[in-house]
Amino acid sequence: MNKELNNLKKTIIGMKEIPQSEQVFAGANLIISDNKNRMKKEHDIIVLTDNPKELSWLVFKLKEIFSNDIDYMNKYAFYPDIGNLLNSAISKELQLKDQLIYVLDNIGEFKK
Repeated sequence: MNKELNNLKKTIIGMKEIPQSEQVFAGANLIISDNKNRMKKEHDIIVLTDNPKELSWLVFKLKEIFSNDIDYMNKYAFYPDIGNLLNSAISKELQLKDQLIYVLDNIGEFKK
């Protein structure tokens, strides 16, 4: 795990509450939503959750951490990978904080 991911993990572990993003993430083939009727395209990964702003907060943090590695093409792999990890964590019925940690533990190194 790279240093920034490890620092983010330590920060999350120490939090009493997960921050909420001002906006819910939707883009680059990833949609985070609490609306089970949310429209999506065939190639979109949708993450249905009761905590869309908290999960979006994590996605935006990962966007910052990997900003030098994400480009206009590979973002269509990067963000859906995050969505798949989130869906996996949700299907395991992990608590919110553990969902975020699961993503960080499994995202690996993302490079161009």
